[in-house]
Amino acid sequence: MKSIEFSKLNGQGNDFILIDSFTDIIDLSSMQIASMCDRHFGIGADGLILVKNSDICDFYMDYYNQDGSKAEMCGNGIRCMSKFIYDMKLSTRDKFSIGTLAGEKIIELDLFNGYVRNVKVDMGPPIFNPEDIPVAIKGGEIFDYRLNTPERDFLINCISMGNPHCIVYLEENDDLEKIPLNNWGLLLEEHSFFPNKTNVEFVKVLSGSELKMRVWERGVGETLACGTGACAAAVSAFKLKKITGPVVKVKVPGGILNIIWKGGTSSVFLEGEVEHSFNGVYFLK
Repeated sequence: MKSIEFSKLNGQGNDFILIDSFTDIIDLSSMQIASMCDRHFGIGADGLILVKNSDICDFYMDYYNQDGSKAEMCGNGIRCMSKFIYDMKLSTRDKFSIGTLAGEKIIELDLFNGYVRNVKVDMGPPIFNPEDIPVAIKGGEIFDYRLNTPERDFLINCISMGNPHCIVYLEENDDLEKIPLNNWGLLLEEHSFFPNKTNVEFVKVLSGSELKMRVWERGVGETLACGTGACAAAVSAFKLKKITGPVVKVKVPGGILNIIWKGGTSSVFLEGEVEHSFNGVYFLK
């Protein structure tokens, strides 16, 4: 059996397996990735990241969901990858670039005595064009769009942050903790309106600069946090004039993420703490 060294990191409880494929090339099958991410028979994680070389950027993020499917990128995942890069001494700089299927992302590390306190990512501008999200409709931006499902109708808001997001705002008297997230999340993720499936965020507005969110991630299920989801929620809230911006605090079950967006075609910035959980060796099956 082949052994493979890994690190486990998390951003607000959104946890990932990180593997150095920059120094030595490592290839994994989707079945092996799903087995490693399994919380009962494997290491357990929301996703797996192979840190690879890039001809264009300083590094490349090869990202996989918990079920072994490949995804465009992951906001919290790329922040965890950034700390991994610094801690493993693959780079000694506090600013570098990471290539993804969603394009190049610029990373800034907040360092204190050689320790990574916070990671800030330039996520690029949000994408509103339906065909680029993608959703199965042409025309203008998708905000307050009524989507019919067998269970109920949802007013949805659709944005891509390099991966697709469907944001649903709850009414004032709705209890975010009591919504049937497993049912609603899967219902929307697999709806035919989303040809590549979608991530789903259920959001409550707390104030002009604060949101509270639960997230259903495509190919994973409910997670404690989602970086791109927090970005999408903040951007849509700003567009719908539910918040004043430009700095938004998004509260997720695993902690707090800070989102900065000045509107228009400007970049969205994602910032928050990242924690190293443990290192280990896994024997591939």
